[in-house]
Amino acid sequence: PENYSRTFHGPILLRRALGCSYNVPAVAMLHRVGTEKVVETAHAMGITTLNEAHYGLSLTLGGSEVKLLDMVYAFSVLANGGTMLGAPVPQERLVPGHRRLDPVAILKVSDAKGKVLYQYDQPRRQEVLRPEVAFLITDILSDNRARTPACGSDSARKLQDRPAAAKTGTTDDFIDAWTVGYTPQYVTGVWVGDADREEMKHAPGSRAAGPIWHDLMEWLHDGLPVESFPRPAGLVTEVVDGVSGKLPTAYSPWRMQEIFIEGTVTTDTDDVHRPFKICKQTGKLATIYCPPDQVEEVVFEIYPPKAEDWVREQGIPQPPTDFCDVHGPNLLGADVAIIAPKLFEPVRGIVPIVGNARPGGLQKYWLQYGPEMSPGSWSPIGPEHGHRVDNNILEHWDTRGLSDGLYTLQLSAVAGGGLHEASIQVLVDNVSPTVTIHPPKPAPDAEPEAAFELGKHEWINIQVDAEDNLSMEGVEFYLDDGLLGYTTVAPYTLRWTLVMSDINPSLNFDLAEPTTQVEGDKIIKREVVATEESRILTYSVQQGTAITMTKAIRGPGGLSYVMAWPSGRSITSNGAGYTETHKIHVVAYDAAGNEMKSEPVRVHVVHERKEED
Repeated sequence: PENYSRTFHGPILLRRALGCSYNVPAVAMLHRVGTEKVVETAHAMGITTLNEAHYGLSLTLGGSEVKLLDMVYAFSVLANGGTMLGAPVPQERLVPGHRRLDPVAILKVSDAKGKVLYQYDQPRRQEVLRPEVAFLITDILSDNRARTPACGSDSARKLQDRPAAAKTGTTDDFIDAWTVGYTPQYVTGVWVGDADREEMKHAPGSRAAGPIWHDLMEWLHDGLPVESFPRPAGLVTEVVDGVSGKLPTAYSPWRMQEIFIEGTVTTDTDDVHRPFKICKQTGKLATIYCPPDQVEEVVFEIYPPKAEDWVREQGIPQPPTDFCDVHGPNLLGADVAIIAPKLFEPVRGIVPIVGNARPGGLQKYWLQYGPEMSPGSWSPIGPEHGHRVDNNILEHWDTRGLSDGLYTLQLSAVAGGGLHEASIQVLVDNVSPTVTIHPPKPAPDAEPEAAFELGKHEWINIQVDAEDNLSMEGVEFYLDDGLLGYTTVAPYTLRWTLVMSDINPSLNFDLAEPTTQVEGDKIIKREVVATEESRILTYSVQQGTAITMTKAIRGPGGLSYVMAWPSGRSITSNGAGYTETHKIHVVAYDAAGNEMKSEPVRVHVVHERKEED
């Protein structure tokens, strides 16, 4: 899923996510509670559609049709504090699980003489939601500060002199634009779209339906007293950290008030803003040996691992992972030590083992390895050595013939008749990841190699399956052999915003004979071949082993040409139109540094096709 802004916002509080109409949190919430429960609640609140056996996560993004009257009636449940008001649904139309009341359209019928033939006096009432739940939703939808990051502080959802709760919505390709909202006095809804489901041009609910809803509500409330939404019993207000939504600590930079149902106030404290003691001299994590005047406390924002890409893209500073190795005892200062690789570090291939073998009276040292934490047998790594080693290479370990898994390295040194030992565990991983690109398609049912239309399609989502036998590191994405981006979070996806170069080459079909030019390190060749009806131009630029080729034909059918680059990019122009083709591939890396390049896929991009009337 994508947000309307085409950007991600990282971990976010529900209040802001709903207020700003962000899509990704809505899909995450639907996945968490399940589509069946959401459909059940929608039916109870008044929605009469959504009667298929199964719905996917697109349900929360307008993937299924609903009626405008049903939506307004459902919102009236929120406006009335969780209670539905209306007339009983006739017995023959009752559907199990669906609403039991209908909205009332006719309030009074009189004859020509003014005699009242029918009058609707008192609606039936049915509690659908707990009042506390309804108020929480109302409080969010009427919170102008919550929606300001996406809509601005003076959007169409804000009425001039009174609180109003409102929600906008937009379906794919701008087919439907919605705004539904309410005050304590009125509930209204606006739908904008074409009855034949034609796409509108960049018409989201906030711009197409929002202004209509705003002006209608202002007109309806003209002269009415300002009323606030009544707050029911059973709610409490608590101060929370403004980022994590948990109880603030001394390190919380800003706080906010949040409303909770009694008994649901969080008991967890903020775990996003965390203090770390940093050694000023090294910039690494301080230890107990760092002088107090060299230690400073720095607060970092620590987010869940799934937000790693977003944290990196936002440039949010992260704490160091290494401890200070200057102050106090450490491996660098030990007489017998393995300094690299580090504890449980993934390794591959031929591994240089760095360390110290320098005890006084050194006679000899040797290295060996064995499987698991406590090896039952050992294998030597090279011969015995009699020279001192000070923070340098002790030996090279060839792991290429070993099975992947956990191994223990042990350094032994004999000095002064005594045996000194140091050991460390590492993970051997010589198996590269597996990686596959899902060929991008402009629509789920599109044919393979179908073209994306610039103007109709804004971007391509590149989706990759990448797995490793031990631990993945990340995936690099390449477009025409140029690095497009990098992600460390599965599922591995990257978006490429569509662009077109619209190259119109200068073509000379009047060459009398083939030519060859040398310009620096470039060799440029041109040749024109004439036939009875056409002239064929071949033009190439060779730079080293890379050749860029252009072939053009001018004949009775007009001009056509193909341009191809060594990177895999190409352009085709003929009577059918202008197409740019790009090559996409990815490289997957595991934690040990093994890499695997995927098979390339190609995508075609054309300008939006205009349908004739």
